[in-house]
Amino acid sequence: MSDQLCDLTATELLAGYRAGAFTPVDAVTACLARIDDVEPSLNAVRHLCGEPALAEAEASTARWSAGAAGPLDGVPYGLKDIIATAGVPTTGGSALYRDHVPDESAAHAQRLSDAGGILLAKLETFEFACGGPVNKTFGTVHNPWDLARTTGGSSSGSGAAVAAGMVPMAIGTDTGGSIRIPAAYCGLTGLKPTYGRVPRHGVMGLSWTLDHAGPMTRSAADAALMLSVIAGHDPRDAYASRRPVPDYVGELDTPPVGTRLGRLRGWFEDGVDPGVLERLDESLAVFGELGYEIVDVEIPDMDLVALASWMVCYPETLSYQAANFGVLEDRDEMGAGLLAATPFVSAADYLRGLRYRTVFQRALAEAASGCAALVLAGSASPAPRLDDLTGPGLGEWLATAVKLHIPFNYAGTPALCLPSGAVDGLPVSVQLVGLPHTDGRLLALGHHYQGVTGHHHARPALVLEGDRS
Repeated sequence: MSDQLCDLTATELLAGYRAGAFTPVDAVTACLARIDDVEPSLNAVRHLCGEPALAEAEASTARWSAGAAGPLDGVPYGLKDIIATAGVPTTGGSALYRDHVPDESAAHAQRLSDAGGILLAKLETFEFACGGPVNKTFGTVHNPWDLARTTGGSSSGSGAAVAAGMVPMAIGTDTGGSIRIPAAYCGLTGLKPTYGRVPRHGVMGLSWTLDHAGPMTRSAADAALMLSVIAGHDPRDAYASRRPVPDYVGELDTPPVGTRLGRLRGWFEDGVDPGVLERLDESLAVFGELGYEIVDVEIPDMDLVALASWMVCYPETLSYQAANFGVLEDRDEMGAGLLAATPFVSAADYLRGLRYRTVFQRALAEAASGCAALVLAGSASPAPRLDDLTGPGLGEWLATAVKLHIPFNYAGTPALCLPSGAVDGLPVSVQLVGLPHTDGRLLALGHHYQGVTGHHHARPALVLEGDRS
């Protein structure tokens, strides 16, 4: 029973609670047993909230019995460890915050708790969401599909934990792909919402005009459920949207507006693994069978867009991290390299990067005109081996991995990654991109796609400690 429960989606757990088939205590117990089994191999958990979670599960079980359950009541979840949690350590993946315990929870963390969700674990992250796959302080997170490979990042622990059945859902953050890259590498559904749709109060920042927070789940239905809870204005975040929160779950079965999908060609497919492109072709064929016309789309000057994205990211990162600039030798390799580059972006270049954003947003809107969404690969390749992510290989990986993602952080548009099959036994992904505030449309498209494919049901063969190769 435990193995079955910890492999269920949040939607399935809620249906089971509603039917009286099992209780939140059963689900939390199952997830804790899975963590005991696989955590020594994966290193996905920074802080386990086992005893408090069991106590919350007892209270949730009572609410279900009394007919007073909330929208996520009794569903275990994890949080990336750059997200503040009152009374629970929040380290940012860094020795500098090893003993940091916030007094207040992040806005969306509090919303999950208020909805009845049960925080089971704080999950590992690249240091300060940019430090690279080998964390000097807390170790390396391993991909449950192949322990010799990375989960990607920076939401590394979130990717591994959801894929391995430790929790059915987690929050990640995304400045240049940090939700979508691990979602693609780990076979998950990952949504970077529209900029400002989910408030970021209480999240350690990296780049305030590029940072997003969003769901990492096993299905589009679960992502819609989670987004319905965490979205909405918060006055403590100056960039949080004031738009009303749609009924994302109710929209799942509504046919999306538009009968075309635009395949992003040219720059977006240069250098992408042939196997990944084959799975992309297959995904587009599925959408064709669902009644969508596939049209080819190109956006000019994408090299300039990518450069402008970094010209914005670097100075904003320096602003956040200025106090740590003098301790680069204590930083992880990739984080130190990024931070060392930040002072060399001039104020003029930063302003040019900000101004060019509007140009790209207009080009993106023109490309998407008449389309329900734009479509591209969710990753340039399957998850690479950790041994290859050192020295020059680390920088090459970062440039390749971020390429398909950071333009949409720069534009602030929603982007959804969905499992699209496997290449050499490793999961790969298709990515749907919409215009601002079309998150519900993307989730509905993803839900329809997952209704006729089984890729999101695939689970890794869990390898316990001692079997690592």
